[in-house]
Amino acid sequence: MANDRKTALRADIQALRAVAVLAVVLFHLWPNRLTGGYVGVDVFFVISGFLITSHIVRDVEAGRFSVPTFWARRMLRLLPASLLVLVVTAVGVWALAPVQHWEQWFREIAASGLYAQNWVLAADAVDYLAAENVASPVQHYWSLSAEEQFYLVWPLLIGLSLLVARRLRRSASLSQVGRQASWRPVAAGVLALVVVASLVTSVVWTGADQAYAYFITPTRAWEFGAGALLAFLPAFGRARTTAGRGALTGMVAWAGLALIAVSAIMFTSATPFPGAFAAVPVLGTVLVIWAQATDRFTTRLAGLAPVQFLGDVSYAVYLWHWPLIVLVPYATGHDLRTLDKLAILAATILLAWATRRWIEKPVLRHRHRFAPRGTFISAAVATALVLGVALTGGHTAREHARAELAAVAALTGAECFGAAARPPSGESCTNPDLAGIAVPAPGAAHSDVPELFRGRCAGTSKTDSQPKPCSVGAADGSVRVALIGDSHAVQYSAMLASIAERNGWELDTYSKGACPFSDVRRAQDDVLHAACTTWIERAKTMLADGDYDLVVTSQVSGVDWAPPQGSSTEEFAEGGLVSLWSGLADQGIHVVSVADVPRPVRGVHDCLQEADRNLTTDCRVSRAEGLLYDPQPGAVERLDRPDVTLVDLTDVYCDDRECLPVIGGATVYRDSNHLTNTFARTLEPYFESALVPLVRADQR
Repeated sequence: MANDRKTALRADIQALRAVAVLAVVLFHLWPNRLTGGYVGVDVFFVISGFLITSHIVRDVEAGRFSVPTFWARRMLRLLPASLLVLVVTAVGVWALAPVQHWEQWFREIAASGLYAQNWVLAADAVDYLAAENVASPVQHYWSLSAEEQFYLVWPLLIGLSLLVARRLRRSASLSQVGRQASWRPVAAGVLALVVVASLVTSVVWTGADQAYAYFITPTRAWEFGAGALLAFLPAFGRARTTAGRGALTGMVAWAGLALIAVSAIMFTSATPFPGAFAAVPVLGTVLVIWAQATDRFTTRLAGLAPVQFLGDVSYAVYLWHWPLIVLVPYATGHDLRTLDKLAILAATILLAWATRRWIEKPVLRHRHRFAPRGTFISAAVATALVLGVALTGGHTAREHARAELAAVAALTGAECFGAAARPPSGESCTNPDLAGIAVPAPGAAHSDVPELFRGRCAGTSKTDSQPKPCSVGAADGSVRVALIGDSHAVQYSAMLASIAERNGWELDTYSKGACPFSDVRRAQDDVLHAACTTWIERAKTMLADGDYDLVVTSQVSGVDWAPPQGSSTEEFAEGGLVSLWSGLADQGIHVVSVADVPRPVRGVHDCLQEADRNLTTDCRVSRAEGLLYDPQPGAVERLDRPDVTLVDLTDVYCDDRECLPVIGGATVYRDSNHLTNTFARTLEPYFESALVPLVRADQR
């Protein structure tokens, strides 16, 4: 994504940079208008591959190639601007962002400083606990991370190619001319293998887990490699002597631009990307660079001053635009409006120009003064500064969360705290001392997760198909209970563990995020469906063999089910539960299904933290909006058997019209759909009163 000294000679590449960064920025500002603008990143990857490899080729053939020198030059080109933006962004997060985002965002700032952001985002894509993460102001650093990881390895492969070529020269006794050129086919062959392997990996991995594949370097390396291969090929436009040849190269270049434009306009968030679809913008970029068009119309258009300026500052534009998009709404107190977006666009250009003039150019102008060793030391010190800022911010966020959660202990015994304020049957309970209180504070609610969820009973990953039961509660109890399901079942784990210990029950937890415990499939990608289906079948066998007296289950509502042609969603989803539950009940296991919780208003924590909020009346959501389709009540009704029971606590969360975000001084939600552990624990009396009679009845 960075500019280099040679680019001044290639106005077409500067124009291509301008097209790429404009596509990305417009996509981020108006995602519904330019739905595939994210392909601008892929254009950058190809450009970078071509330019960097061209420089390496020149250095090798001039006899001055050095891996440490190459790395040092990359650091001098990239780090000053990128670290500056990270520091400024960290200050902006401190000053503007709600504290509930701090831990995640400072963690990502640290990862960006180490050029590992793409792997952090990939890990979060498969971590169900991270599914509610909001886009951080440094999320765009994933592409810089992938790029630098490729260039950490690529010069080493060039060096290996030189060694192989040297051995071939010795064995073949080539001429002086042959000795100079013999390394090229070796390097090109190695690069071609990388491109093919990476492209195949990209196609396969995108089909298996697109969210993960989008960020990781192995699925993107072929895009850099495609540009790098161009450095070993003669440009189509070189050595042309006729106007006809110039017109032909112009046509090739415009064909390439058309491919980029089509992908930017036609691709959407539903396009399986990168995978095979990434070949469209990559091929378009390759054609533009290869043609090196010099027809009059193309060169005039590419040479326009605004186009060249935007290409020159494209790296800085890319760095600055996204932090502004994320942080400005926190400064203004409202979502981005058209004027806000135009102001961000103007501010981005201004900041990019200033960064290019006073940061990038001075460093590049004096880069000959920096030896590799001094560059590495300076880079390490600057990176350590960024890491220090990020780690301090993350530590502050964790300490804040601990302090807020510690405050819960002082209130758990308070009269009418949490769900005690709204018993399922009977009069509501009011404690004046809890008025205006919300614990944990909305800024710390995201950390209020059952310890079992994060610790030894953390369930399986998205792609894991082997159930991993975790035993809690009383050892060798007379009653065996299993809690099974997705994260909406596990949110009750701490509360059920307490009930089990008090009543002398054994409790085993089985959990798999994004996998409702049902005999029918939800609409999701193939790898999730296959892993989920296998996990459920194995879990059913383990439940049958586990001599359980009681199975407690719940699942997320609002799921996109995948009914076959001619079947309704309700018939399909409820039928999957009927068949599963009846199978367990026929084996003597009492099944207890817990109706899912309502959804809160969008951005509930931000809403609660706004000034002058009335925690009793504001930030509520109507029952119609909050209560999404849940097949569990309908399945229990269809079964109509005494050994399948529904626990429905909707009247605890909602009154006749609305569902509440704070009840009895307790914050109900830790994110957009899960309960805080604090509030879930206050449901304990209601669960115990429902489960104990069932166990006693089954033991008679």
